[in-house]
Amino acid sequence: MKNPYYLFSGQKEWEVASWLLRSGLSMGKINSFLSLEMIKDLSLSFSSAKELRGRAEMLPSSPRWMLQVIPTSHPTKSPVILYWHDPLDCISSILNHPTFHEELDFTPRRVYTTAQWLCCVYSEWMTGDDA
Repeated sequence: MKNPYYLFSGQKEWEVASWLLRSGLSMGKINSFLSLEMIKDLSLSFSSAKELRGRAEMLPSSPRWMLQVIPTSHPTKSPVILYWHDPLDCISSILNHPTFHEELDFTPRRVYTTAQWLCCVYSEWMTGDDA
């Protein structure tokens, strides 16, 4: 991926955006901050809290954590809790994440050891007969 901070111009802009989004500042306070001359000199690609919030909402989300209390036959000081992600949400998150867009390839292929195509190499699932 050319820009791992996509939606932002680079690491510095992402750091400013991340700080603003996590700061707990109101939209008005963020707008006041962004209107400071020193901040304008940074040439950020967003100039208002609304633009920043819009970009943040476009970022890929991660799977939600779920929890389940596990009953035990023996008493414990605190409940036994299993935290987990839905596996389908995890797969969906990976397949839809822009970082992996160029890395994922689902095209079946044949790999041979010689130019005469005599011996097929099975090194991964996509080189197999069932791919």
